[in-house]
Amino acid sequence: MAHWIAEAGFDAIPQLCGDGYLIAGDSGMLFNALHREGSNMAMTSGRLAAEAIVEAMGRGDFTRAGLDGYTSRLRESYVTADLRKYRGFNGFRLRHHELFTTLPETAAYAAREMLTVDGTPKKQKQKTIRARILRDIPLLGLLRLLWDGWRSVK
Repeated sequence: MAHWIAEAGFDAIPQLCGDGYLIAGDSGMLFNALHREGSNMAMTSGRLAAEAIVEAMGRGDFTRAGLDGYTSRLRESYVTADLRKYRGFNGFRLRHHELFTTLPETAAYAAREMLTVDGTPKKQKQKTIRARILRDIPLLGLLRLLWDGWRSVK
């Protein structure tokens, strides 16, 4: 399960079916980056591809039209519904670098501050942490981040 995973999302899904081929799983960008789920989508898309291939074999038609049962099935599945729901998340991640810099650093600082036994009362530690959070992440910026995050997955 350790391999490179395509996380471009719904808008980057390539043509999944053509004359003589089907693309399933993470090769077809069928991966939900927010929930870190792909194995279930790979298995489902593989099953749907197999069903379409069996139909195509029965007709002896491996053209794009003959294999289109795969894309139809996929469109009606939870895979497409979930990817469509989270289609804005990839852009959100790319626009908000603080998700990978400021927020983890601030969270680490807060955890370290609260867990360090140095004789400072917790109330003072909380005040110090609150000041650091507001310094590193202005309230308006935090609210914007939460709003943009919510909108990306609604």
